[in-house]
Amino acid sequence: MKKTFKNFIKQKICKNEQSKIKKLKKELKLLKKENKKLKIQNSFKDDVISAISHEFKNPISIINGYIETILNSNLPYELQKKFLTKIHKNTLRLSELIDRLYLITKIENKKLKINKEHFRLDKAIKEVAESFDEKRIKLNLIPLNVKADKNLIQIVIYNLISNALKYSKNEINVNLNEKYFEVIDKGIGIDKKNLALIKEKFFRVAKNDWDNSLGLGLYIVEKILKLHNTHLEIESEIKKGSKFYFDITSIKDKEFLQQ
Repeated sequence: MKKTFKNFIKQKICKNEQSKIKKLKKELKLLKKENKKLKIQNSFKDDVISAISHEFKNPISIINGYIETILNSNLPYELQKKFLTKIHKNTLRLSELIDRLYLITKIENKKLKINKEHFRLDKAIKEVAESFDEKRIKLNLIPLNVKADKNLIQIVIYNLISNALKYSKNEINVNLNEKYFEVIDKGIGIDKKNLALIKEKFFRVAKNDWDNSLGLGLYIVEKILKLHNTHLEIESEIKKGSKFYFDITSIKDKEFLQQ
């Protein structure tokens, strides 16, 4: 009887210990998971701080330089106007950088949500193109109704056109057909080894900085397009130019007739 009771107690203790060990293992697993999350977040913060210090330094230095010159020199009106235009251009650049950082923070925290609406994609593209006030942009658009987040899609269009203008001295073609939106340039092109990398966060080609400011432009484009069930395609050849495009089939509006 005593042995039976002792065995029972041993088994009970053993089961309790196993339960405690199991619980501890589960807690340890959760802690490791949270630790991994924190490491990723800290790494992202470090990358953002590094990018900010690099990208914000240049426009701020330019703005300060022009302001000091205007304040300390008796400049003619035309030269003052020229310097103020440069200051304005760089303040807009800083504003764009801040907007991009805000957007990327929402993307990283999985808080970027799409608000779909019905709109004409060709008209939305034209609005973006006209904001550049650039004669090199050649539009070839068909009337097309879509259902998507207009604001986010226009960010995609803006980034792709801006990228093409930055790296091409010639005209760029912005096309919209039944299946694709395309931005084609005859610029410097992208090396094949970088094609698979330029959509990554903070990736920058050392000499050409193919991705826009902060190395986030194409990363943001890809994330927005994924939210719309499509993705960015890139074809490029050194010294011949590049083609950035995405399939618009997933956002075509089947509820509305073309107007």
